[in-house]
Amino acid sequence: MRLRSLVVVTLLFGAAGFTRAQNDPAPDLRQALRDLSHDGVLMDLSAHPDDEDGASLALYRMRYGVRAYSVLFTRGEGGQNEKGPELYEELGVLRSRETESAGRILGTEVHFLNLLDFGYSKTASEAFRKWGGQEEVLRRVVYAIRKLKPDVIFTNHNTIDGHGHHQAVAITALAAFDAAADSSYFPEQLREPGIALWQPRKLFFRAFGRFEQAADLSNAINDTDRTRGVTYLDIASEALREHRTQGLDRANLRAFTRGKSLYRLVRSNSLYEQDSTNFFSGINLFHDPSTARLLPVRAALNLLHPSMSSDSTLAIVSSVFAACDSLRATGRLSVLARRMIGHWEEEAGGLAARLCGLQARITLHDSVVVRRQRVPCELVVSSPGCTLGSVHWSFSLPQGWLMEEEAGAAPETTRELDRRKFTLTVGESAQVTLPKTVTQYRSLERREELMGHVSMTLNGRHIVVGVRPRIEIAPAQLIAVTPRSAGILRSRVRSGVSLAYAVTNYLPHKTAGRIGIRAPAGWSADNAAFVIEQEDSVARGQLSVRPPDGVAPGEYVIHIRTELASESVVISVIDAEVAPGISLGIVKSYDTTLESAAATLGLEYALVTDEDLARGNLGRFSTIVIDIRAYLVREALRNNNGRLLDYVRRGGNLVVMYQREAEWKPEYAPAPFQVTRRRVCDEDAPVTMLAPDHPLLTVPNRIGENDWRGWKQERAVYVPGNVPADYVQLLSSGDPDEQPLTTAYLATRSGEGSYIYTSFVWYRELKDGNAGAFRCFANMLSYRVGRTAHP
Repeated sequence: MRLRSLVVVTLLFGAAGFTRAQNDPAPDLRQALRDLSHDGVLMDLSAHPDDEDGASLALYRMRYGVRAYSVLFTRGEGGQNEKGPELYEELGVLRSRETESAGRILGTEVHFLNLLDFGYSKTASEAFRKWGGQEEVLRRVVYAIRKLKPDVIFTNHNTIDGHGHHQAVAITALAAFDAAADSSYFPEQLREPGIALWQPRKLFFRAFGRFEQAADLSNAINDTDRTRGVTYLDIASEALREHRTQGLDRANLRAFTRGKSLYRLVRSNSLYEQDSTNFFSGINLFHDPSTARLLPVRAALNLLHPSMSSDSTLAIVSSVFAACDSLRATGRLSVLARRMIGHWEEEAGGLAARLCGLQARITLHDSVVVRRQRVPCELVVSSPGCTLGSVHWSFSLPQGWLMEEEAGAAPETTRELDRRKFTLTVGESAQVTLPKTVTQYRSLERREELMGHVSMTLNGRHIVVGVRPRIEIAPAQLIAVTPRSAGILRSRVRSGVSLAYAVTNYLPHKTAGRIGIRAPAGWSADNAAFVIEQEDSVARGQLSVRPPDGVAPGEYVIHIRTELASESVVISVIDAEVAPGISLGIVKSYDTTLESAAATLGLEYALVTDEDLARGNLGRFSTIVIDIRAYLVREALRNNNGRLLDYVRRGGNLVVMYQREAEWKPEYAPAPFQVTRRRVCDEDAPVTMLAPDHPLLTVPNRIGENDWRGWKQERAVYVPGNVPADYVQLLSSGDPDEQPLTTAYLATRSGEGSYIYTSFVWYRELKDGNAGAFRCFANMLSYRVGRTAHP
């Protein structure tokens, strides 16, 4: 990205994202002092984004100054998206950003173990199987513990209740508690810098429901933080609202938690004095003989207090740096001692920076680079509150990278500013970080980091701070194709499939080429030339991909490519028919799948507007489809549902995709029923046709066993309950060792028309081009009972 001035910098200290109280002039300074008062490290283990106990994280981070990590097993890409059409890896990118935003509010550092989310699971055994086995999950958690070295681990989850992913987290936490300290487990990890055997001291599980009576500890999440003027529970609610793709932008944790944060101590490495109010009760890091030499540094830190003058504070901070340097030079430091020294230096630098208004900045002329690229940059240190001197930069770089001061360029220095010109050379084998949909799932052990360290004097006192620039490493070109999965009816193959492409050039110069396909024999596309005038610019266009005449039904992988990049697309050739004369209306929610599916079937459609729902002529549609979760996001739908029921009685065909229990009212259906939380999670669960001759299973497409193959993630969610006899129950399906559910696909007559409600997760399958889903969807749209609807 060619910019005149792009500031990309992370100062490695403190918690600038904390909520501020308006009546406190220096909350960050107070927090920096608090950070130096506690040497403990806390780790929260969670299965998905939003699973963390944010209130307890905020409490320990903000009240006590504990260093806190939030470690998540997945990025949540298997969930639903209440804000847009993105699913799977694209949703994982959005949820990762949301989780990091929430972490900034809580003051926690977020890490992902990058296990793939695959939707709701009922058993830990399924989670372990799909995550590559229990040993692989344990390996990743052990790595995180050895890297971050927590004293206390806690989790909202337990081994027997709820989501199978949650159970797997708790089971693995128990196993990893001792395995992280055992050299026979994953010894290859110990060859990596910064990774060492580590024994946590305590492990806690959240005590919900029937476990509350067995709780050992209650965290004071209802207390008000004096610096910020709000409770820790309210800070956690603010963080939870960052999870917008999960519909939590109006979340209030008080209702969910009832103001409680109760925990059971399930493992410890020793006996500790009991304290029902603190995870860290009885833990004294200086009882470890290996930390005895660090006691003078802790004594100096204990002298810090908010009313101390800046010069006195800087004198103590500088003495801490000197003492840590001396300790490190002597060698023979334990892992715990090295951890404590590293944290003291980082936090002391943060305190000094806040006292002096210090900013260390790396200004890059290009923030998205390619391998071997040379990038001019400026390194700037400014300190308006203190006299700056003796600035020196050093760098920790991946292998093959260089950071060189520009020859002949003298530093610009004043009492408050130091500016220098450097050139960054990207390594020949630099680890590519784009696109995020791929690279964010890279193994934890293979992450490269670029770090800057700047030492200086502030008012004559020696200080060091760290800087981690945000820089993306891109391939020479990237191709984005929409859609990534597409369907085409076998009867319409001559019309081809239109794919939108965008080629982004990351080379630091103009580029040109042609875009075409690599495909099975007989497939064709017109090669298109493109010219991209400059770096970070994009060439866009449409590519028509045509299957050969007589192509067999099935899935075909097509590679859209240039000379420098390639992207795969799955095209499904589908045998499906639709009835003639369909006029389709779609009550859209936040997804676009139904529109794309209708187009694939060759149908024209109209989006049903709020005005249509309130006053429009609904009778112009032979079929209206209500999209998933539409009752949540369309107020006009809720207010005018009666008009849709009238539409049915007058001859219309209304198809309702799944809704959640909290947003559904029984009276929305012509014969009321409830929506429950029951679901069929196994995407390969057998499906039995209960009414095999019903038109929805025979006209115009006869549905058979093959139509249930190749599903992704789950069969059905939020399956209705208390269903009256008015409805025909069409299908039966269930998870292993459970009674099959028979109410996930319902149909009834109402007056002259028809009403269909289905909890099968058609939208995921239609998005992925599943042929059976298209055939079933075509039957729904074609299903008309009685005469055509009228106003």
